[in-house]
Amino acid sequence: MAVAPIGKVSERLWLCTADSNRTRILSRALAKGLDMTVYMGPTMDQDGPVAIIVADDAHSAYIAQAKSNAAPGQRSILVTAGGKQTARADIYLPADIDAGSLANAIAGLSAFRDQQLGMARAKLEGPGAARVIGDAEFQIQTLAEAQELAVFLAGISPKPCQTAVGLFCIFASAIEHGNLEFTAEEKAQGLAEGKWNQKLAKRMGERLYEGRMVKVRYQRGRRLMSLLIQDDGEGIDAETAEMANPTRGGFRGKLIKLSKALGFGNVNYVGVGNTVEATMVLPEASASAGQPAVAGMR
Repeated sequence: MAVAPIGKVSERLWLCTADSNRTRILSRALAKGLDMTVYMGPTMDQDGPVAIIVADDAHSAYIAQAKSNAAPGQRSILVTAGGKQTARADIYLPADIDAGSLANAIAGLSAFRDQQLGMARAKLEGPGAARVIGDAEFQIQTLAEAQELAVFLAGISPKPCQTAVGLFCIFASAIEHGNLEFTAEEKAQGLAEGKWNQKLAKRMGERLYEGRMVKVRYQRGRRLMSLLIQDDGEGIDAETAEMANPTRGGFRGKLIKLSKALGFGNVNYVGVGNTVEATMVLPEASASAGQPAVAGMR
């Protein structure tokens, strides 16, 4: 793998997926939301190294090609319909993922990569603080705090990259759709217009929403990590079709499917739909590789 020096040239996010409304929305949204250049198409841009590549089944071979022009800590996502996977990627996501969920997955992956690069520069090693925490409670309000907490808690996982992305997607959903009460359609429109970050900031500053928090209850046993994530939103009527069968549709059903694809064994909405239970089975302590996590939380 050819790796470019850190900090010498502008890094790229390569969006190598079939032309679609989702791809066009993502290109506009990510260009404004990430500190890197976004480009599309099957031809690799040689002007800068590839930090993250997102490919679909039709373009899966480009994940290997991107390694010839890799930025440090290069990461990859394969959006796949399943079946035999011909490309090795860091993250596998379902083919029907919507633009908003894929944008969150990319943001979570970018945050994990940044944290790993920061630790490499600081030459930090060790099992990570999350591994010594049994029970803990956290409160988050912003997507930046959600990224920080997701990367921190993922330190316990045998697949910290995948877990960090899954946790961030859950936390981001609680903030965007729970506390701030945006619908999936409103988010898609904001992304398409390139104004999603402005819409988030504006609503977060409004009196009705400014004090809302997401509470995260974390418990770790010998073989199980469990989380209870509760937002301060209104939730939904328990009699609606979505609550009767959350996998049928809506952002809750999509989040359940996405979280399970990212390694969570059990994901359920409880109560009035503003609380998520998520669990992950952990390997025996001797089988864990001990990936590092961030040193602490504010």
